Parts: sequence; structure tokens; C-alpha cells
Amino acid sequence: MNEPITILIVDDEPEARDLLGMLAARLEGVTVAGKAEHVDEAFEMVVQLDPDLILLDIQMPVKTGFELVNMLHERGLDQEYIFVTAYDEYAIDAIKASAFDYLLKPVDPGELEAALDRFRNRREEKLLNERIDQLLGKLGIGKKIKLNTRSGFLVISQDDIVCCTADGNYTKIWLRNGRQEIISSNLGSVEGMLDGDDFFRISRSGIINFKYLVQVDTRRGICKLDGEEMMELKVARNRLGKLDALL
Repeated sequence: MNEPITILIVDDEPEARDLLGMLAARLEGVTVAGKAEHVDEAFEMVVQLDPDLILLDIQMPVKTGFELVNMLHERGLDQEYIFVTAYDEYAIDAIKASAFDYLLKPVDPGELEAALDRFRNRREEKLLNERIDQLLGKLGIGKKIKLNTRSGFLVISQDDIVCCTADGNYTKIWLRNGRQEIISSNLGSVEGMLDGDDFFRISRSGIINFKYLVQVDTRRGICKLDGEEMMELKVARNRLGKLDALL
């Protein structure tokens, strides 16, 4: 008899959640402990249910599956994951390099069963924290940076930065919780501190985090960012083409 596994399914699409739940429930020794449609709901369910394994969609509105991994990791709740995704070369390369499993949508029943068998074979492995750190590091998630302020310094996660705007010789950091911080470095210096491909200099006075970008109005030359509140920033005309190409 197969060793019992309790799983949590996280996907914003009801049909995908139901299909995964049905396929998993057919397998011997597998119990679907719950289903969540977004990251915050999933976080609470992991705290309550402590599943062995999370079948986790990557691309979801507001917060991605990788952000859930980071949230749980920071809380000390390090579950095992099988990522479920449409083809995304960058994400899959990071997942492979970090020795996590993944399934491509639409999920094949045989591939799901094989992935669960692989999980059973490695569940005693003691390197989970190291693999999670490696995954988040490759994705640039959860990495903290130190920024000097007028009264000391600020340590924040790059993932929490919505945008940065010039304020004379200082820089204003806009965070996703709505907080704003003034740091004692100019925008060019801040640009050099930011790591990864998530940030883009839209003008002499602004840097955005692609994660929060929801709209670009090329006619008006503005972009809209969805943090705690929707905000608009001016995009330099000579940066619109590069922005379009990157997206």
C-alpha cells in the first residue's frame, strides 16, 4: 500500500482545482486536505492543515505561487511542492535547478501519479530548506537589501518594492503595503542596488517593479502600478519601445 499523502491544491481557476482534486483523489493513499483559490487563502490553510504536499499553480492574480513559497518559508512552514504551470521557460528552469517537481497544464493523470511517487521516494530528504532558498534566490524573491536613510538604514525585501522615484538627491521607495520611505541615495545608486530582471528604469525619475505593472498607455506615456493603491508614473518616450520589448 502506498504511504499516505495529504495535499493542498492551490489554483485560481475553479476547473483546474476540481480536475486536480478529482485526479488526486483517485490515487491510492492520497487525501485532498483542501483547495485554495489564491495565495492568502492558501497560506491560512497551510497553517491550519499542515499538508504534506502542495500542488501549486504559479501564475495567479495579485500574488504568484512563488510568493506563497516565500511567505511560508519566512514563517518556518516549509512544505514540499509540485508546481503546476502552463509552459514558462524561466520558471521551469528555476524549478529544475532547485530540484523541485513540476507538471504542465493540462495535467496528465499518469504524470501526476508519477510525480506523487517521486515525492514519496524523496520525502525523507533533509535538504528542503536549502532547495527552497535556492529556488527563491534564482527567482529574486525574498532577497533583502539594505538602504541608507537620513536616520539610519532600512532593510526590505526587493519583492515589496512597487517603484522608486527621484526626490532631488534622495529617492522615495514605494512599498506594496502603501508605506513610503525616503533614502539618502539618488535614483541611479538605487538602480545599481536592485538585483534581478524585475526592475526597469522608465525615466530619469522612476524605476518600476514589473510585478506590479498592470497597464501601459503609450499614447499618454504612462504606466499604471497596482500596489496598495493604483498609481501612475510617467514613462519617457525613449523608454516605451524598450518597455514594450521586455514585456
